[in-house]
Amino acid sequence: MSNRVTAFIRHSLCALIVLLGLGWASAQAMALTVRDVRIGMHPDKTRMVFELSEMSQFRAFVLADPWRLVIDMPEFSWQAGRISNPVQSAVSTVRQGPLQDGISRIVVDLKAPVLINDAFLLRANDGRPNRLVVDFKKVSAAEFEKSKGKTFGILKVDDDHAAQSAVTSKPVTTTAAATGTTPRAVPLPPPSPRRENAAPAQVRQQAPPAPQPAPEIQQVSAAGIALPGRKPVAAAPPVTRKGKRLIVIDPGHGGVDPGAIGANGVFEKHVTLSMGKELKDLLERTGRYEVKLTRGKDKYLRLYQRVQIARAADADLFISLHADSIGKSNVRGASIYTLSEKASDEQTAKLADRENKADIIAGTDLSHEDEQVANILIDLAMRDTMNQSKFFANTLVDNLGDDGIKILEKPHRYAGFAVLKAPDIPSVLIEMGFMSNKSEAQMLSSPDYRQKIARALVAGIDAYFEKVDRNNRI
Repeated sequence: MSNRVTAFIRHSLCALIVLLGLGWASAQAMALTVRDVRIGMHPDKTRMVFELSEMSQFRAFVLADPWRLVIDMPEFSWQAGRISNPVQSAVSTVRQGPLQDGISRIVVDLKAPVLINDAFLLRANDGRPNRLVVDFKKVSAAEFEKSKGKTFGILKVDDDHAAQSAVTSKPVTTTAAATGTTPRAVPLPPPSPRRENAAPAQVRQQAPPAPQPAPEIQQVSAAGIALPGRKPVAAAPPVTRKGKRLIVIDPGHGGVDPGAIGANGVFEKHVTLSMGKELKDLLERTGRYEVKLTRGKDKYLRLYQRVQIARAADADLFISLHADSIGKSNVRGASIYTLSEKASDEQTAKLADRENKADIIAGTDLSHEDEQVANILIDLAMRDTMNQSKFFANTLVDNLGDDGIKILEKPHRYAGFAVLKAPDIPSVLIEMGFMSNKSEAQMLSSPDYRQKIARALVAGIDAYFEKVDRNNRI
């Protein structure tokens, strides 16, 4: 056999081994799979059964306003098909998605308050797979208030993830920090013999301690005025820009929060992420900008974390990307929003309310931030930032309209959007169109149309900084 043939065979075998190794590593990274979900009605409870590929840690709890049952597990693959939901059950919808690195979340939207009776695991036996069983019952709002805050099961995550966890106030411990590996499903000790249809045993409940607030620090505006604020979860190291402006692009929603669901079945979170990446690429290719995404994958972020990322990076601009959905399927067109204590119109007020509830979808209400922001809004530095934001928004509107992109009749609107509340960074929220309009949802799903929007936005950003530089020279 010639040396060339021998070398070729050796090279091919090495490549095959590498590919097999990568495939094995990928399978190990997400070994847990949710294969099926069943909902059954019983005289004293509703039972949800989740068929799993293997035994796994979990954590289950209920939330109010709106009513939800939440289940967190190590990162999983979702293969459950259509879920049969009895008409008389309290279940409205079941959704799922990544919450943070290594953790996935299942959210069961409910029509009424419920309390969990029991939650337990069943090992595979008699031809049945591994199962997570959650029993719950309808209760009155008063009963819910008396017994809320209890957590069933246990879920261990990496310490670094725990520090940034937006899941619950329940403390977490380390499973993989010592080895640097990604947390994954950890087999539990064999549970007591149970049957899926057996009556629940004594309830095992753990009450989480009160959440610890992030340390308050004092920040100073460009005008030397003290600003209240929160220390970023993880401050980024100083950025060397070499004269370039830094723009933070925030693809709205993500992970367990899908955002609007388009008339064509496409999720808003996927449209905004694609748009964010395409806009980033186009801006960087000009050579004039550095660009940072708040999320580069299907990941959940709380609203204040998005703002903190921009502030930690000392951004020159913050652009949040969204695609709205309303009850009128014939309405279409892009619009741009800036921050204001008072909404420009009723529809904008409702939109801001929906967007501000994005944190509630994952179990955290940030309404306590409103008092902090109310104080910031009366600060002169914040007013200057708001004026800069309006100036930027109007510049973008001019460029969107000139490029032939459909815009609303009054495209620049304003309301109290939580994600626009950075006190020192000009910020806008762009609604690229309406996912509830079939034609526009299809267009937003098209890379060609998103490129058209991206080009218009780049032209608007260029025009904004040209005006800023010209004004600074005067």
